[in-house]
Amino acid sequence: MTHRSYRFDRYTISPATRELRCDGALVPLSPIVFDCIAWLLEHRDRAVGRDELVAAVWGRADVADTQVVQAVLKARRAVGDTGEEQRVIRTIPRFGYRWVAEVDADEADAPRPAIPPRRTPASEGAPPAPLRAGHARGARLAAVAAALLLAAGAWWFGGSLLRQPAGPQVPQARPEAAASQATAVLPATVAAGRDWSWLRLGLMDLVADRLRDAGVVVVPSDAIVALAGEASDAESAERVMRAASSPRWTVLPSVQHGPAGWSVGLQLRDGAAPPRGVDAVADDPASAAREAARRLLALLGRDGAGDTAAGGDLVPRLRAALLANDFGLAQATLDAATPAQRALPEVRLLQAQTDFGRGRYDIAHDGFTRLLGELGEDASPLLRARILNGRAACSIRLMALARAESDFGQALALIGDRNEPAIAGQTYSGRGAARAMQGDADGAYADFARARIALRLAGDTLALARVELNEGALRAQRGHPADALASFGRAADEFERSNARNELAGALVNQVEAYLDLLEPAQALAVAERAQALAPRLDDRAAGRLIAYWHASALAAVGRLAEAHERLDALIRAPEVLQDPVLLAMSRARKAALSLAAGQVDSAAAVSWQVVDGGAGGPLASVRGDAWLTLARALSAQDRADEAGREVARFDAWARASGDESSMLYARLAQAEAAWSERRREAAAAAYADALALAEQAGVPLGIARVGVSWGTVLIAEGELEAAAQVVGRLARWSATDFACALLQARLYRALGHVAAWRETLEHARSLAGERAIPAAVADERPATPLIAG
Repeated sequence: MTHRSYRFDRYTISPATRELRCDGALVPLSPIVFDCIAWLLEHRDRAVGRDELVAAVWGRADVADTQVVQAVLKARRAVGDTGEEQRVIRTIPRFGYRWVAEVDADEADAPRPAIPPRRTPASEGAPPAPLRAGHARGARLAAVAAALLLAAGAWWFGGSLLRQPAGPQVPQARPEAAASQATAVLPATVAAGRDWSWLRLGLMDLVADRLRDAGVVVVPSDAIVALAGEASDAESAERVMRAASSPRWTVLPSVQHGPAGWSVGLQLRDGAAPPRGVDAVADDPASAAREAARRLLALLGRDGAGDTAAGGDLVPRLRAALLANDFGLAQATLDAATPAQRALPEVRLLQAQTDFGRGRYDIAHDGFTRLLGELGEDASPLLRARILNGRAACSIRLMALARAESDFGQALALIGDRNEPAIAGQTYSGRGAARAMQGDADGAYADFARARIALRLAGDTLALARVELNEGALRAQRGHPADALASFGRAADEFERSNARNELAGALVNQVEAYLDLLEPAQALAVAERAQALAPRLDDRAAGRLIAYWHASALAAVGRLAEAHERLDALIRAPEVLQDPVLLAMSRARKAALSLAAGQVDSAAAVSWQVVDGGAGGPLASVRGDAWLTLARALSAQDRADEAGREVARFDAWARASGDESSMLYARLAQAEAAWSERRREAAAAAYADALALAEQAGVPLGIARVGVSWGTVLIAEGELEAAAQVVGRLARWSATDFACALLQARLYRALGHVAAWRETLEHARSLAGERAIPAAVADERPATPLIAG
């Protein structure tokens, strides 16, 4: 295989090996400085904006200008440039930077492990034993979707859906100052009977809606519920809210029913200054809240005119139910509405949102589409933007990712430069997730960076943590699980502080996968157990099913095979999972790999066929590739060599066409194993070397180990111990935690005849085995060659 390197002046840079050399000598660089150079060099056909560079290199938006300037200064020094000369990196005033030096690109052979010489032993080695349950990169993409949509109500709130706000344009505020501009409307204190409990959230959202319509930046209601929704009183809620997002103002509503009617009070607080307040009385609480909000706006010097009350209190009731994630109550409220109320555009939108919350994504998608078509282009741009966002969220769940990206893009065009940072931030975050799931990492990072800036303006710390989670998923998808863990940890901490259980579940399942990627199964299981304990308290059943899958995967990784089989079987049989193509494929692929490892070859082949025949592109591509490798191994184990060969060839052609990196890696591994079983040793060695180089380029320990264990096993069986030692040595760092790596090390020491090392590593492998058997060829005390004591 090949990789590209670049030459300019006296310098050579290789992005694949992350090396910069001057006259052949290595130039030491920090990762940030190297990434700055590489990004500008690889995009030298154009100027790179400051925000794009920050998103690509730092992976977040909250980077101070001084950090960027210092990184570019160090990058210039590394390539013999200065800020005065700018012969290599030119500053584009008020925009960013551009690479201007002339560059030559080279194609160079990537390094391969040594290919062992051909031998003709008395007996050929057997095909490699099946490995433990494999990794499906598509699962990471599914986790990206989960990170975005585990609490999908974020795009439901944040402004009246039927009126176009008349507020000012979005100010070009610095991100670190943005939170102080937001207003937080807290849950209302309600002095009324139980039938009026909906007022606690419904009145809060109604007042927030009115303020936002007048151009006030308001923290989204779903973030308020997550952060302060369970506080015992208004004072506690305010303390929690101020600690979390430092809003400029807080509004504490109260409502009570008396002889004169319904009275609503709104107390405005801005830190140390004395609170100010307004109140209003009306025949119903919604009308009183609207009038109180108008008076509060007047107190703030804002125009509160233009409010309408279509649907009476139906809309506040519905929005309260959705804020509480009580979709059953929302549907019951809709069912009790009059036909005239149900025909209102805002109510129809809430019906589609309710269908989404109940998991009826195709029905919700149709509802959004019909409403958008009937309203036409004369409707409020923000109404249309929210409908498009709702439809895009459905498309992500339905895996129509290009369609989701298009809808999010149209929504952003409608939002434009209006003062709507909350919805803009959520929309950028949504489009970033859609792009990430399609493999557009650069576009995703850029969108997440824009989302961070907008969400800081909105004071929405919960949504910012969602972006952190999505960025972590993207880092893991790009082969950086250790870096991803840091993002997942920060997100999990914020979700736990905010009592955002659904989002916390998303952070935990991503942590489980990252630990499995890093070959730390015990850590993965510990996090999976924590997520499993959280599952009964989740509002989103899809999140609970995803937890069940990763719990089963972690159980398999530590050798608790019976429990893993049981949980996977339950998932595969569940009616809800049958409607979730990604999770169903993931569960079947994992089940097939476990069955093969247990010697249940017929079952492994049958279940793998289901994934291979039903898979396509997108997030399912890598899951399908994983199952295809299992299928090829199962057919080989059934002595169906011709059929296995046809499947390997079909797998390779499909993997190349799909462009999915992990599928191409596993297709090459399947070719290597097939060539070895056919005794084409040189072809097998070349294919193994290519597969290992692909795995090491990706940088994920699990992929490296998967190839290395297969290659090392057959080399030892062949007696090529010197070559085997080179391969096994690459996996030694993971033998302390991973069973397959530890077992391979014991196998090598036995073949070499080193008795003390063999016994020590064998005992360690047994400690990691769980229910997995130690092959007799590794545990046999009567080796074919004498053991060397000591």
